[in-house]
Amino acid sequence: MIRISNASVGAMEFTSFKKKEYVSDDELLFAVLRFERQLIQVEGIVYHTLVRNYDNEYANVLFATSMEAIKSLTEIIGNTIETQEFFNMVEMSSVQVEYHQITKPDFILPEHFGCIENGKFSLKDATQHSTLLLASDAVEDQYLNLYDNTKGHFITTRGENLYSEIVIGQTLGYTKEICYGYFGNEACLSLLSLIDESSMHLGFWYVVA
Repeated sequence: MIRISNASVGAMEFTSFKKKEYVSDDELLFAVLRFERQLIQVEGIVYHTLVRNYDNEYANVLFATSMEAIKSLTEIIGNTIETQEFFNMVEMSSVQVEYHQITKPDFILPEHFGCIENGKFSLKDATQHSTLLLASDAVEDQYLNLYDNTKGHFITTRGENLYSEIVIGQTLGYTKEICYGYFGNEACLSLLSLIDESSMHLGFWYVVA
């Protein structure tokens, strides 16, 4: 991981992938470290980390001041030796790129964290965007902030009626336990009532580099 600045973040790229079978975990980690050292060249990039889940998938996670900063990466460092070395270790058919617009104003990433929860969903009623944000604030105030494990929380938009609830946690175990407690909290149930259940996909990712 690398923190380039302490600026507030307005955008996140979450790109999941699997490594090629012949690539070892350590080879990938060291390639990612070489890749991320280039990010100081890209204006607006704030933070980068590599995370992993129990399905042996990785995700490259970038936080930036704007979506424009994230999308400038390809032009600035897309063809470097370090970038190509990293990309050559990736099973390209497994790559899924998500661009997240962070809805919380002036969000500052925590100094340290160990887990990212990425809960993707759509609303039952696509016109309830404002209601969703109010419900999210209530979840944060009345539930998530009761736990020291919670280091950050926000809603993102990924397209038309495509959202994610992002929780940044200290540890994977506590973050999962707190998430499963949503069903016993009134504010959390109000948020869940807005969501189309068939659209929900919950992912837990722990930091590895």
